Amino acid sequence: MKLLLLLLTLISSVYALHAEELNIKAHKKCKLRSGNDYKECYLYFSRIYPKGNRNRNSLSSNDRAQELIVDLQSYGMPSANNADTKFLQLHFKLMYIYWLEHAKKKGESFPAPILRLDNGVLKGCGGKSIYRYPNIYCADSGEITLNVKPLIKGFTDKKNLNLSYLSLAILSHEFGHHINHHIGREKYLKNEESEADWRSGKYFSYAMSNRLIPLSALTKSANLFFSVGDFHLLSKHENPQERFNAFMNGFNDEYMGIGSFAGKWLQDTSKTFSKRVHKSKDITDGKLYFDVYRFEIERAKQITGNIFAGIIGAVNCSQGSSKDCAQSLLIQGQAKPEGWFRERKMIIDCKNKIFDIKGDGFKAQQINSDRKGQAQSLSKRYCRKSGYSLF
Repeated sequence: MKLLLLLLTLISSVYALHAEELNIKAHKKCKLRSGNDYKECYLYFSRIYPKGNRNRNSLSSNDRAQELIVDLQSYGMPSANNADTKFLQLHFKLMYIYWLEHAKKKGESFPAPILRLDNGVLKGCGGKSIYRYPNIYCADSGEITLNVKPLIKGFTDKKNLNLSYLSLAILSHEFGHHINHHIGREKYLKNEESEADWRSGKYFSYAMSNRLIPLSALTKSANLFFSVGDFHLLSKHENPQERFNAFMNGFNDEYMGIGSFAGKWLQDTSKTFSKRVHKSKDITDGKLYFDVYRFEIERAKQITGNIFAGIIGAVNCSQGSSKDCAQSLLIQGQAKPEGWFRERKMIIDCKNKIFDIKGDGFKAQQINSDRKGQAQSLSKRYCRKSGYSLF
């Protein structure tokens, strides 16, 4: 009898130690969360077996996704100066689960692609060198190559770049090609590249809704998609504005949209974000202050480039060979505009019904004149609350 009691006591002690170990691990996994979000996360991870003692294949796709989400939240900010391999691999796994669930709803399925982050050769597509083809999807073998550095050489806005977030944007785009290959296009039926841009935006929306990436990851990635747009008639890619639109349409299609929050930033239109700045003067003068993100397009460089190309074309066609003339005609009109999400300061004067954006080169305008709709949205949301009528 004494031996039985001793054995039961030992078993109980082992279970108590195991439970305590699970509780500590659960807290570490969920410490970045708060309120009910922390409670639900803690309950989930305090009830499962440690990674080494459970069969991962027995977990549902939702449980696997939840585990990856928590791992990414615990991982924190990735490297900015280099593509963070572990960060990208975690997102790659989550991306597969996300799109596989999407495919199942359509009665479809697909195998996981292969992410190649080395400098070897592709198994398919003629054994191409990965170094020479850094950002492609090879349908033959389901391989994805990834190296964002060549794409940012002509990037218009190199301030505070984060190569991990930009790499994630390209990864989600190439993954989109994999989905297209296996289950077909859904949104942009006539354009493969726009469909992949749209799918990239959808994944970014999912990631942001789960607090895996900040707003800056979206804005820098949108800048990148705009910068790699192409005006060439023979190009498979859309022009910069269309690529930007496809990416943002995906972002707004499901998890995010008007009224959503990206951290402290409110999404006030489909393409603008704002954060209220409280001034010591309060609202006694009828003015509201905001930090805002707005996408701006600058066409001065494009116009200059096209004029220069036109002059060269005229010279080649009047003095050069027919081959030079034909080549010059092909490149005319291909100079690109510059476009980027810029963080600005916006002041809305509820009393006088005008708004101003600091540093944009324009004087204060009537609220209804904002073509982006941001001033109208913010004034409608805040001016009336402050006792000022817009009508």
